[in-house]
Amino acid sequence: MLHKRLLFLVAGTVLLTGCDGNTQLMDEVQNGEIDKARATLASGADINERNKYGWTVLMHAARLGNVELLELLLDSGADINAQDENGWSAIMRASHKGHTEAVRFLLSRGADISFKDDTNTTALHWAALRGHKDIVLLLLDAGADVTGVNDRRWTPMGAAASEGENDIIMLLKRYGAKE
Repeated sequence: MLHKRLLFLVAGTVLLTGCDGNTQLMDEVQNGEIDKARATLASGADINERNKYGWTVLMHAARLGNVELLELLLDSGADINAQDENGWSAIMRASHKGHTEAVRFLLSRGADISFKDDTNTTALHWAALRGHKDIVLLLLDAGADVTGVNDRRWTPMGAAASEGENDIIMLLKRYGAKE
C-alpha cells in the first residue's frame, strides 16, 4: 500500500511532507509558539481548517504531545474527533507517538477511542505496537476494544506480540483479550 504521506531524507534530516498546506496557526503550533497561536486565534483563524492531507491544528498539537496547546485549541472550539483523510484522529496521533499526558488530557475531554484508520488500526493497536504501556492502560481504562482486528489481522494483542511487548500482552489479557 502506498502511503499518502512520504518521508524524505535530506542531509540526515527526515522531512514529513504530510504538513503541506499548513496554515499559519498550524506552523505556530508545530513551533510551540503558544502566544502567537493565541493571537492568531484571536484574529479569527479557522480552528478546524485542514491542510493538504486533512490534518487539523489539533492533530499537530497531539502529535507533538503539547498539552498546553491542546487545551488552548479545544477551549477555542477545535473538533476533538476530527479525522484526517487516512482516518487518524488527534488521540491516535498522541497514542502512536507515546504522549501519555496528551492522551490522558484528550480522554478527559471526550476523545473517541473507537476510530479506525484506513488500515482498521485503532489508537489501542498503535499504542500496543509501539510499546506505550501507560497509554495502553489509559485506553483500556477508557473502554478501548481489545478484540478489534486490523488489516494485518492483528488484534491489539497481536500488535504487541509482533514487537515482543510482553508487559502489554499481560495487561491486555487482564482486560479480557484472548490469544
